[in-house]
Amino acid sequence: MYQIEISSKKGFKDVHGEHTLSEISGLGIKQVEKVSYSQVYEIHGEINPAQANEIAEELLSDKITEKPLVKKIETGGSRSAVNSKLSVIEVWYKKGVTDTVSESVAKAVKDLGIKEEIKVKTGHKYYLYGNLSQKILNTIATKLLANTLIQEYKIK
Repeated sequence: MYQIEISSKKGFKDVHGEHTLSEISGLGIKQVEKVSYSQVYEIHGEINPAQANEIAEELLSDKITEKPLVKKIETGGSRSAVNSKLSVIEVWYKKGVTDTVSESVAKAVKDLGIKEEIKVKTGHKYYLYGNLSQKILNTIATKLLANTLIQEYKIK
């Protein structure tokens, strides 16, 4: 499985991150100093690293304004905290909810000439900077970032 994360290149505004920060402030939460946003795709299937990079660069990102980050994800791996002032909230559709973007990406991958059978899952990743409690992170996730009827969120 590969995770492809698409974010703004340096020198280009992270409009989605700035808007999210403004909305968090509107909730009365002042501890968040900055928000960075990335669109995230999980690609499940028997593709190789070159194919994952091709999908990221040719299909999922804008070469001028965005940078793709491709990571091979091993199941069961754990991550350690690098920055205590950094919290990450990931938002994904719940299992069984129709994700039309993922269906379009899977079709477009075939159009690229990649014939391996894949499944795609789409999500959002928010990097929040500041000294944030678990309670504040849950409030941000449930009141602003995730529609908990159809989406689930993970706080890292």
